[in-house]
Amino acid sequence: MLCCLVEILFVFTHTKSDKNAHTGNTLATQYHLSTANTSKKAQSMTTQELPDNGHPDTLKEGVWGPSVTIGFAAAALMWMFAWLLHMPGVHVPSNIAIPILLVPLLAVGVRWIPSVLQPNRLKVGALSGFIAGLINLLILGSNIVVQPQTTAEMPEHANTFAPNAAMVVIGSLILSIIVGLIAGTITRNNSSVTIVSATVWRSRFAWITTLTYLPLIAVGGAVTSTDSGLAVPDAVTTYGAISVLFPLELMAEPRIFLEHSHRLFGTLAGLTTLVLMLRVLIGEPRKLPKALAITLFLAVSLQGYMGIIRVAQESTFFAVIHGIFAQLVFAGALSTAIILSDAWNNADPTNETVADAKRTRTVMLLTFIVLVLQLTLGAVTRHLNSGHAMMAHMGFAFVTIIFVIVGGALCIRTGKAHPSGKSIRPFGSILHGLVVLQFTLGFAVLGMAWEGDDAPALPTAENLAQAAPIETSAALITTAHHIVGALVLAVAAGALVWAFRLASKRPIR
Repeated sequence: MLCCLVEILFVFTHTKSDKNAHTGNTLATQYHLSTANTSKKAQSMTTQELPDNGHPDTLKEGVWGPSVTIGFAAAALMWMFAWLLHMPGVHVPSNIAIPILLVPLLAVGVRWIPSVLQPNRLKVGALSGFIAGLINLLILGSNIVVQPQTTAEMPEHANTFAPNAAMVVIGSLILSIIVGLIAGTITRNNSSVTIVSATVWRSRFAWITTLTYLPLIAVGGAVTSTDSGLAVPDAVTTYGAISVLFPLELMAEPRIFLEHSHRLFGTLAGLTTLVLMLRVLIGEPRKLPKALAITLFLAVSLQGYMGIIRVAQESTFFAVIHGIFAQLVFAGALSTAIILSDAWNNADPTNETVADAKRTRTVMLLTFIVLVLQLTLGAVTRHLNSGHAMMAHMGFAFVTIIFVIVGGALCIRTGKAHPSGKSIRPFGSILHGLVVLQFTLGFAVLGMAWEGDDAPALPTAENLAQAAPIETSAALITTAHHIVGALVLAVAAGALVWAFRLASKRPIR
């Protein structure tokens, strides 16, 4: 997550373009608009050429690229806010919850709409609000259906809309558009802005795609930590309802809430990955990003299918594979985002950097393999409650931490040796911090949450009422251990991608 934020901060390219200048290799244009005169002649523009990176993009991205990026970014954040506001035991009144949920839309709009040409800002604001509103219908559906009191009533009421459903949908879309327009109005007359190219908007969307995987992994970890994996009896629907139309009233049961919301976040991740693949296939000239985008979409689809099989067959084997593969997909998403960035494509390593990066590449490849092995042992431990697996997981942790520390140190060294290798340096520092945190959380799990071979069987939908109450502290510790482990693997994958890039003088296309 930290490296996502770092990368987003670096994708802004401050360049300028004159109307009569040759724009074949220009990636971004800086427009300085004078506030002293509001007429058209108050613009001053200069040109700065960037190294050719093989992208034929022009500045005329239009409104769709920025709007889709802003709309999905806002929706992803709004889903995270909605999850927190609707957790069992958290009863936030609608008159408070709705303004809170609209804050991310306004904030993302104000932050990114200035990257759009001034005449298009109101259009982008309105369209991005509309797109965010459409995506949010996937979670609004739980509010616009009939709300039975128990799951026993679901066969009668499943997929039945409430009388005011149409008005709620229309009102929600209008409200989202209004907030988008407000963001566009606030930024419309910004006096000094940076207009970015289509490649940057795609890069931003790739980071947004990676962001949508994080809550999916986090809630998935919580599902395992709270024994909620079989709280919903049907594998595709939820108690007979289309997942996006499962009544909010029935999510008061914690295990149902966690399992169902995990499925919803999977829907968001799948939708975002599909849009990323289409954008890359349509607008990206390089072969490698296209192949990665397709592979990522297929991997997400396979992950969803394995989740269905896990529930349908109550399969522990698929539960283990599902947990391992989720973290590999997350690492793949982060790697794809890095490769789609202009920073990756425009890297120009010196001979000294290339030599250092080759050593780093070898060690980071071994580190990644070690991390996958450790992940596998951890997944077996969590799902089988095996004492033997736990002992192996604990022992191998010492091997893992040595590899991560050495690999991280080499990333830092490569970044320090010459400015051309600086992009890999943050990954080394982040790896060191995360692995220490992960090691500490591992011992906390052992002391607070480990139940050993005598752990009870997972409660199913039929016996949820008799299931033992969730131990919140133990669930939080184990889920945190799960999330940090996923971050370690993803950051290691990012460092490995950068090591491959810096070890080659030419871009990998």
